[in-house]
Amino acid sequence: VETVKSEMKDDQIGYIRVTEFDSVTYDQFKSALGSLEDQGMKGLVVDLRANPGGNLATVTQMLDLLLPKGTVVVDGNSASASEIFAGAIQDYGLGSIVGTTTYGKGIVQQIFDLGDGTCVKLTMAEYYTPNGRNIHKKGITPDVEVEYQQDENNPNADNQLDAALEQVRNKINQ
Repeated sequence: VETVKSEMKDDQIGYIRVTEFDSVTYDQFKSALGSLEDQGMKGLVVDLRANPGGNLATVTQMLDLLLPKGTVVVDGNSASASEIFAGAIQDYGLGSIVGTTTYGKGIVQQIFDLGDGTCVKLTMAEYYTPNGRNIHKKGITPDVEVEYQQDENNPNADNQLDAALEQVRNKINQ
């Protein structure tokens, strides 16, 4: 399953779209990142829009490629991995989050079958960003808030991606 797509945008800005954090995502992300670096990438946009999350181990491996050593999140298993990714990038100050506030799923729940036709759903863990922010029911607030606006005259237009690319261009030119 392809969960990562990448391309080089103008001004040597790499673009990686991650649709979910599955067991195959780390290798695909690492390959895409390496390919963009080999092409002389000067900046990077990682697009996590509409990403439902996935495996926490995958997200932490991917963040190991981008972040300095240190805490990424507290607790294990998997939950809203896209928010964990965005929160870690934001907390480490390695990039700007562009878009709208994320969903706010910061807990892990597990269903236990009681064997009599009923189940119980228990919250097993909470997730925190590296700086200790609890994202549950709050989400990650973007550094640059941009609502998606559909352009009926140009269905390929993407004002959120344009804003993210502009943020990277500004960082490159500083």
